[in-house]
Amino acid sequence: MNRQAQIGLLKRLLHYVDTRTTSMAEAPWRNDVSVYTDAKHFAREQEVLFRKHPIMMGFASEWPVPGDFRTDDYAGVPILIARGRDGKLRAFLNVCRHRGAKVAQGCGKARVFSCPYHAWTYDLSGKLMGIPDERCFPDVRAERSSLTELPLCEKYGLVWVMPTPAKDGSTDFDIDPWLGGLGPELASFDFGSWAFFDKREIPETMNWKILVDTFHEGYHVGFLHRDSLRDILHGNITDFEAFGLNLRLTFPRSKLERLKSEPEDSWDLMWNTAMVYSLFPNTILIVQGDHVELARIFPREGRVDRAVMELGLYIPQAPSTDDERIHWDKNMQLILDVVTGEDFPAGRSIQIGLTSGAQTHTVFGRNEPAMIHYHQSMMVALGGRASAGSVHEAAE
Repeated sequence: MNRQAQIGLLKRLLHYVDTRTTSMAEAPWRNDVSVYTDAKHFAREQEVLFRKHPIMMGFASEWPVPGDFRTDDYAGVPILIARGRDGKLRAFLNVCRHRGAKVAQGCGKARVFSCPYHAWTYDLSGKLMGIPDERCFPDVRAERSSLTELPLCEKYGLVWVMPTPAKDGSTDFDIDPWLGGLGPELASFDFGSWAFFDKREIPETMNWKILVDTFHEGYHVGFLHRDSLRDILHGNITDFEAFGLNLRLTFPRSKLERLKSEPEDSWDLMWNTAMVYSLFPNTILIVQGDHVELARIFPREGRVDRAVMELGLYIPQAPSTDDERIHWDKNMQLILDVVTGEDFPAGRSIQIGLTSGAQTHTVFGRNEPAMIHYHQSMMVALGGRASAGSVHEAAE
């Protein structure tokens, strides 16, 4: 985001604060309860959203040098991502070409990957290196010479993977067509220079989209978070902008009004807001003043009412003192306290309510444009039709 756009965004937020208004959709919108409860709809989501859409895997800094690897099963298929000796980051199905066992577990550093079952061995580029007693497998090496590679894109300091092998065998793709014009804005944050600090896994007993919904509106901030965030964020005030299926939702911090007494050339967007980027279909990237939070949200256990969130914290540089580590630990604990201690308990009750038969539709208000945009985008991605209007901002 260029400087002019940053100043414009801050001015809009100041206007909203002064007038107690917010970004508005054109009209309220009703969302069918079945999208959170129906098993067939859920199966369609898994087939389309988690097999045919790019999935954010993390910051590229998690694989800084050759030999760094990480496994990931969240999308429903076993994935292995490794930095090769040539410096290239690659993704594979974490499946031995012999009998299908995983060739790697967890994360760390490796020179080769060796299947624990029969010790078939692969190098960092996925090439099959060794078959014990290979005389028993004539002509097999030529038939299955490497792990099955998945398309991967490393761009803007971030990493995406297509969880399904490309039909044409391609192993690279460009994320920009999927970002709806958001690429230059992501590039401006220089995420490639940020250091990984901590990561937590949070399983939940609700539909995965309820976890995503948590981050898509500020209407609840003044109520559900009246104690925890009262002195940090304004409630029911956000700036919304859509980027294709993706969106940006900007929350003004309570200190925003101080900018009125400061020259515009000193205004700082990151320190006066919390910017929430929703990267379709399941990733929330929260840019704060001095750190970034990455929430990756997935269905779990093949159930419509089970989900998991992987929450990562990224910082400008790795901590070098105990005081710095304590500072970042407190930042991680704050978001855990708010999200898992306040948002998710409410979400669990929502899941129960949605299955009660009390209503056929939920309703999103005009002050919830990101909710409307996300769920209409979901309908489009799954092959349905969204109702006309509602997704464009009407400044008030």
